[in-house]
Amino acid sequence: MSLAQFPAPAELIRHRGDALLLDEISRGDDKRLQARVLVRPGTAYSDHAGHLPAWAGPEVMAQAISALSGLRSLRVCGESAPIGLLLGIRSYRAVVGEFHCGEALEVEVTESSEDEDGMAVFDCSICRAGEVVASGRLTVFQPSDDSFLERECARNA
Repeated sequence: MSLAQFPAPAELIRHRGDALLLDEISRGDDKRLQARVLVRPGTAYSDHAGHLPAWAGPEVMAQAISALSGLRSLRVCGESAPIGLLLGIRSYRAVVGEFHCGEALEVEVTESSEDEDGMAVFDCSICRAGEVVASGRLTVFQPSDDSFLERECARNA
């Protein structure tokens, strides 16, 4: 699929405004997605100089996973995916303290396992100029619909 055939990240995930970190989807299939991020000021995670702290790397990875889920759902159902939840981060490692303002990052997520209940594990990496600068394994849960949120909100009210 060419770059022009991929929807904008905002069409695939629920993040909006300063919470949206992904700029474009460059590659994707049923199990893997690659996206680009231009580090910039004004995001919910940027510091005063526009740098993105390395601790925000798992959020970048989670947004790429969400985009993959959205892409799958769009292809299969013709609509965006239900909400997903980040359950855990394992072995996150960054060899940099921050991603500098103006840097272009490539984030890649690959599904390594999934079960029928909506749990999945993804191997993730963030590259800068072809070099892996952060990596980790994220565990996520995607329920079949958003009704669980309504039940949880009612229970906690």
